[in-house]
Amino acid sequence: MKSRLDEIESRLKDLIENRLAALAWRRDHPNLAVQIVEALREHLLAENPDNQPLPNVLVFAMHPQEAAAWQNNAEWLTWLNQTLLESVRESGASFAAPPVIQVVSDPRQPPGKPRITAAYQDTLPGSTAVLHLPTETELSPSSTTSRAYLILYGSQFFPLDQPVTNIGRRSDNHLVIEDLRVSRAHAQIRRIKNQTILFDLNSSGGTFVNGKRITQVTLFPGDVISLAGFTLIYGEDVSESASIGGTSPAQPPV
Repeated sequence: MKSRLDEIESRLKDLIENRLAALAWRRDHPNLAVQIVEALREHLLAENPDNQPLPNVLVFAMHPQEAAAWQNNAEWLTWLNQTLLESVRESGASFAAPPVIQVVSDPRQPPGKPRITAAYQDTLPGSTAVLHLPTETELSPSSTTSRAYLILYGSQFFPLDQPVTNIGRRSDNHLVIEDLRVSRAHAQIRRIKNQTILFDLNSSGGTFVNGKRITQVTLFPGDVISLAGFTLIYGEDVSESASIGGTSPAQPPV
């Protein structure tokens, strides 16, 4: 008997393959449906997985040229998001929140081989993230000069344009997250010689990257950061002209 994830994979495979036939990069992603479902499968609880809501954020870390092509094709991203939502619904499963597809550039990824990760993330904030920046315009992807950034709630961007960025619940942090799971001084991000390094500041709930607890780690595009359950996504902008992100939230509610 097929599991719900097997049914989702089968539906996605047929729909995506038919859709890719009309796109320029159709030969570059022959196993896209399988990769999406595997990303979902890896983030489900081992016990009784069919009754667990699916993680609602899919992060595609792709070769920069492919990422730019995807980011510039809003119709494709919207269609893929809608197809994912409908396939999950038809199988009898559900998402933890309205799904979001996030595309980030990663020069380490070879063409045709995106790295897909899945995360549970609130897309409509139940808790508040306060962005402490000199001016509001720095939040705009077109005006920021930072090449590194964090994504909150699937669509809010926080540029990492300072040498040191402190994150926590206390009001003097650069990124203030008013979530009781987050410690007052939870984590710190340092930009050192074009590298972005994340440090846990001895937080009570821990800092995790791609599901593994860390004390210090170098971040790469597409990494999913969890501050005791509060999720952030790390990304890098490949060029000044390229748009950050590529977020495509599904329109119908779950």
